[in-house]
Amino acid sequence: MLKAAFVSLVIALCLTAVAPGQAQHPSVAAAKQIEIRGVKVNLPDLVLRDQDDKEVRFYSDLIKDKVVVLSFFYTSCTFSCPMQGKILSQLQVLLGERLGRSVFLISVSTDPAQDSPPQLQAWARRFKVKPGWTLVTGDPAEMNKLLVPLIGNKAGTGMHQPVIFIGNDRKGIWTGGAGTFAAEDLLQTIDYLAQ
Repeated sequence: MLKAAFVSLVIALCLTAVAPGQAQHPSVAAAKQIEIRGVKVNLPDLVLRDQDDKEVRFYSDLIKDKVVVLSFFYTSCTFSCPMQGKILSQLQVLLGERLGRSVFLISVSTDPAQDSPPQLQAWARRFKVKPGWTLVTGDPAEMNKLLVPLIGNKAGTGMHQPVIFIGNDRKGIWTGGAGTFAAEDLLQTIDYLAQ
């Protein structure tokens, strides 16, 4: 009972709303519409490149029917992104064999003009990224179709809020919160959504 209450508290703390002005423009083709605290957001099925320079589709390859942790970063960030990278690195250890099997981590570059696959590979080495954690980048104009509705910013660098979304796409359940929550708290939220 106490554990359930703690998980509920963590879920409540993690929830965040996307501002109504951030809803995606209807002309953007979307593979899936999700809802986060009553706000509907379209997830486009953009063609992106991962850290291994392989082509992947954002929705159909990385999210469809999966439990995912979706984060946003850029490799030249010196403050919140390295903290978030460390937390996600800890989370992948806590997930153990579940990483890449039942839970997937996706980190989206907000600076696609600079963050080419080689920069993503360097970031991956720095945080000991394992299979099941995918870093992606793409054409800046295309990336804006993803970044603007989810985080409210266009592609680029600068001051930003570290944001994480956790979703169970099969069940259509999504939540979001600060990207600097402890790995253990993120794991409890993942476990709650994966039930």
